Amino acid sequence: MINKHLFTAITLFFCSTLLCKSQAPAGYDLVWQEEFNEAPNTNGSLPLPGDKWWFETGGSGWGNNELQYYTDRTAGTDTVAKIKDGNLIITAFKRPKPYYGMDYVSARMNTVESWKYGYFEARIKVAAGRGTWSAFWMMPKNFAAWPLDGEIDIMEYVGYRPDVTQASIHTDLYNHKIGTEKTATKDIKNAETEFHVYGLEWTEDQITGYVDGVAYFTFKNDHLGDKRTWPFNAPFYLKLNLAIGGDWGGLQGVAEDIFPSKYEIDYVRVYQKKEVASIEKELRDEVPFTFNKENKSLSLHLKDGNITTLNIRDIQGRLYKTKSVEDDNASIDCSDLPRNGVYILTLKGNSTQENYKFIN
Repeated sequence: MINKHLFTAITLFFCSTLLCKSQAPAGYDLVWQEEFNEAPNTNGSLPLPGDKWWFETGGSGWGNNELQYYTDRTAGTDTVAKIKDGNLIITAFKRPKPYYGMDYVSARMNTVESWKYGYFEARIKVAAGRGTWSAFWMMPKNFAAWPLDGEIDIMEYVGYRPDVTQASIHTDLYNHKIGTEKTATKDIKNAETEFHVYGLEWTEDQITGYVDGVAYFTFKNDHLGDKRTWPFNAPFYLKLNLAIGGDWGGLQGVAEDIFPSKYEIDYVRVYQKKEVASIEKELRDEVPFTFNKENKSLSLHLKDGNITTLNIRDIQGRLYKTKSVEDDNASIDCSDLPRNGVYILTLKGNSTQENYKFIN
């Protein structure tokens, strides 16, 4: 006879396996994944940004009058991003004293890698409570202006509206600032206490949003070649964050008894069709530089001699280096850049400008 405790463990294992099974449409292959199974640091925080993630920081309101300051993993004794039991936990805290002028702290994380087209999904348990705003979304790799460059919201959840998820896109002609946003909502049960799978399929013809394998949002490409209606023909990267308050999240105020408030992510996965994945790999292989983290040097390997200058800025736009490019295989010393920072390399020519991201 099977021991009842062993039977229970086996049952839970298979249930867990089924819940974690991908809901990607047929024809897609896994090309990137984050299972959050890494061993955490001694304080339980996420390992330093590296090959997969980087943190945005600041407390400017983020265009929505939000109330939190985003920090890199910790704020004093508060850990806003950590790995525990195979999950990423983003936690928003109310501070006893303002933190850089803000009453709350939280985290906003971004993938280093970006993709053009694919199926993107995450298994998520959203934060609860009036005033919370959990999000899983996408922004362009070469972002210059919102909303012209586009935004894809795979999942947004505001705590004052329990058990309702929302997917949206934003473009220059379709966005919430002018009341033309393209969006849809779906009721789900126990979003704050159970994990659900939020997914999005993005092709050259349309964008489709899913919850637990059920499609509920579609935005079609009008094929007019107008960036104002379809800017979604360029690489985008993935974002996870927990905001507090703001024009939407704080529409009914912020409950003060909900903190610390937790947003949990079991995994994030990216799938692409074989032909798209092959093209993306070729494009990544053609990136015209390499960054050596050990000796802190950036080596160019240009091909056509059209690049004349380069700039290096941090993610906040602060300029660190400007150089003339006289050699297609030049090496640039980056040892004076602040460590663990995210930087934008801009290569300029007479008729071209290319932007690339790297982490020091």
